[in-house]
Amino acid sequence: MRIPFRHPLASHPARTVLGWRRDGRPIYPIAGGNGEGEGAGGTGETGQDGGSQTPPTSQTPTPPAGTGRPASPAAAGAGDDQAATIARLQKELASVRDEAAKARIAKQTAADAATTDLTQKLAKALGLVPDTTPPDPAELTKQIETQTGRIGHLEQQLRARQVELAVHARATALQTKPDALLDSRAFAKAIGDLDPAAGDFTAQLDAAIKAAADSNPNFRSVPQAGRSGADLTGGTGEATKQRPTTLGAAISGHYQT
Repeated sequence: MRIPFRHPLASHPARTVLGWRRDGRPIYPIAGGNGEGEGAGGTGETGQDGGSQTPPTSQTPTPPAGTGRPASPAAAGAGDDQAATIARLQKELASVRDEAAKARIAKQTAADAATTDLTQKLAKALGLVPDTTPPDPAELTKQIETQTGRIGHLEQQLRARQVELAVHARATALQTKPDALLDSRAFAKAIGDLDPAAGDFTAQLDAAIKAAADSNPNFRSVPQAGRSGADLTGGTGEATKQRPTTLGAAISGHYQT
């Protein structure tokens, strides 16, 4: 049986496990100490080379029961970092949830406010609730001017339609041509100031129609009867014809001859 070499100044037994390597192998003392002193070179009896002792490979020492493998400082630091990271992530998650809840509440509040405002506007527009908003004088003035202009335009159109209908009715009764009268600028100017709402409107319109027919016989729908008896002038009678004063009268006179 071979006895491992032990240095005289060694303070540990030869097979004492001083620690563990990262790959799990145990760390032994060399010859029980630092390898200096007598027998450092080794003997043939021990079979050692250069005073170093290689632990037997057939048997791997195990750590004492109940103590477990000692944790290195690096492993302990890694555990602390992981715990701090988890705590930080949990804190950030709680903050994000809080912000999301606030955003949802703000969104719902804005939607409720918009709905309420729209409901109030619709109710005011329909007259369901009184409008307590003070009116803007400038806006009211603008609206009044716009409506006044529109009313004036509509009144002019209404008056023109009333006069036109009255001309058709009275011209037919007076045996004149309403369309020819309405196309005449002189006749339009003559009736331009007539008010259909006036009590003497019909009388004034009849006078204007008769005056137009007297000035231009082409406005009459029934020609006036000619003078009886022979023409003693010896002419063709063309010189006695009244010349038309408007283009429309000239065209009408041309097709009547």
